[in-house]
Amino acid sequence: MSASSSRVLVTAFGPFGGRPCNASLLALRGLKQALPGIRTRVLPVDAELAPMRLRRAIRQLRPGILVMMGEAGGSREIRLESTAWNGLDFRIPDAAGRQPSGMPIREGAPGSLQASLPLQRLCDVLAEGGHPVTLSDDPGRYLCNQVFFEAMHALDRWSIDCAAGFVHLPLETDYATPRAVAALREILVELGHR
Repeated sequence: MSASSSRVLVTAFGPFGGRPCNASLLALRGLKQALPGIRTRVLPVDAELAPMRLRRAIRQLRPGILVMMGEAGGSREIRLESTAWNGLDFRIPDAAGRQPSGMPIREGAPGSLQASLPLQRLCDVLAEGGHPVTLSDDPGRYLCNQVFFEAMHALDRWSIDCAAGFVHLPLETDYATPRAVAALREILVELGHR
């Protein structure tokens, strides 16, 4: 699959949980400098605003490649997420103080949706490049999972042909931003971005 820069959308989250920075936002800034033609969005850690802004970006840009990012505290590996789950179970409140528990993201939607990225191939490419990486089927039940599910649902509903998925990065203290940016560049090159 090949995609022009204008059809590549990469998202990250702003800070949350009292921390001053988010590894995904730091990586997004570095990636935008390295690949200035890509389209990017920074999503607030807000259970209403984040999915709404992501859906709007998908509808406007109709991307051919969509890479969503978040940070995974405690992980020392880049996690390529295979499965978005139709469930909300926030361990901490979002930026607006919401803390849903045991609720579906969308009533009547499937229990899970799968990433459309070639995950095993990307995992192999990153490993060959010296990046610690793993495949994961549990993106949590916080906003990372929520926007992942909403994106896959929207792409299907609007019949947009898009290679899409979610990447969890370790905290910046556990995996330096330049290395995370290098890994993301390898992902986009492998997906056809030049």
